[in-house]
Amino acid sequence: MQFSSNTVEIFISLDSLQQMKMRRRFRNTLEEKANELAAERGMMQWNTSIPSMLRREIALTVDQLEQIKFLTKDQMRHLLRQECDINTSMKQFRQGIPWYTASRFPEEQKLKQRLFDIEKERRKLDIQYHDKRTTLEDRLLSLINKHEQIDIR
Repeated sequence: MQFSSNTVEIFISLDSLQQMKMRRRFRNTLEEKANELAAERGMMQWNTSIPSMLRREIALTVDQLEQIKFLTKDQMRHLLRQECDINTSMKQFRQGIPWYTASRFPEEQKLKQRLFDIEKERRKLDIQYHDKRTTLEDRLLSLINKHEQIDIR
């Protein structure tokens, strides 16, 4: 059986998409379990039992995950706002210039460079967010596993 290049690309994309969905489902399940453990009875009492200490650490890790989500969304929103402002400036700049005129004006080149820098910053933030999230999710999974092993109900 011979596949065309489009068929292979579609197959690879579908496989990647299914893996991403599975990871997302696992991440959601992990966060649900962590929220359930963090909301358990006695969280407000500073009990010195090991399960209680683990639940407090789980609650802290969940809170840290929420904080990095919020901060990253806020930073991305800020970058998007900057990008929109620059695009608006470029359109306004080009508005008075005939379409057949060369577009190599220094002001436009500066604006394009700023757009490029914003894209670079966005990629850097994406990578940092992924790294921080992965680290916190690993910690969360480890804490949940420890809690499951020692929690006696």
